[in-house]
Amino acid sequence: MTAPSRERQVLGLGRGVSSLIPGEPITLSADAQVSAVLAGLRTVPVQAAVLQAAAVLLSHLVDTTDDDGIREATTTTLAHLNRVLNEDGPQAS
Repeated sequence: MTAPSRERQVLGLGRGVSSLIPGEPITLSADAQVSAVLAGLRTVPVQAAVLQAAAVLLSHLVDTTDDDGIREATTTTLAHLNRVLNEDGPQAS
């Protein structure tokens, strides 16, 4: 009896991995996707200047985009970012 070829070993692995992946793609709403991503985040210190730079870029996007959906999402994000920048000191968790 001979050992299985490398190609046959890889194909066997592929079948095992593919059985773990659902056949049809799962579609999530944008809110669900954001929630999933944010759930994996951890709190880390960030320099205020980085957040201020992000606010400037987002403001520019709000002023220049023709897409109402992008403008609305960016405006909301910018409001949250500005709220964080205007807070006094760290918040208790």
